[in-house]
Amino acid sequence: MLGSASLRSAHRESAGQSGGGPEVPALLVQRSAAIIGSYVLQMPWRRSFDFRPLLICSIVALVSGFALVAVREVGDLGVDRWKIIVKLGIAVLVLVLSAVGWGRSRALRQADRDDASLKPLLIGAGIAVMANVTVALFWR
Repeated sequence: MLGSASLRSAHRESAGQSGGGPEVPALLVQRSAAIIGSYVLQMPWRRSFDFRPLLICSIVALVSGFALVAVREVGDLGVDRWKIIVKLGIAVLVLVLSAVGWGRSRALRQADRDDASLKPLLIGAGIAVMANVTVALFWR
């Protein structure tokens, strides 16, 4: 009878996962869809940007990403550490851009000033999320 470690190894090899298996596409879409949707929806706008969906979803994406990596590590399934480091860096960048945009947006609204200068933050966050999805799908 095979041991549990060799069964896990055989399962990984049969699934094409040699240590850093692909992310579950449904979870990737769930974590990124609201950010990309908010980005695409607000792109035509010239002002009055709403960074709350970006901020909330970037926090959810970061926490669920940590949870997925933790589950794979605890289950001894292994992860591609460089891929996780790159994805973590991009996710933190999205979180920072969203938090700065949300804070500056609130400050500009309280001062009754135009927030058109925040569009580069929105564009940066949207492009970073798309880069994160690209890394998740094509890094093997």
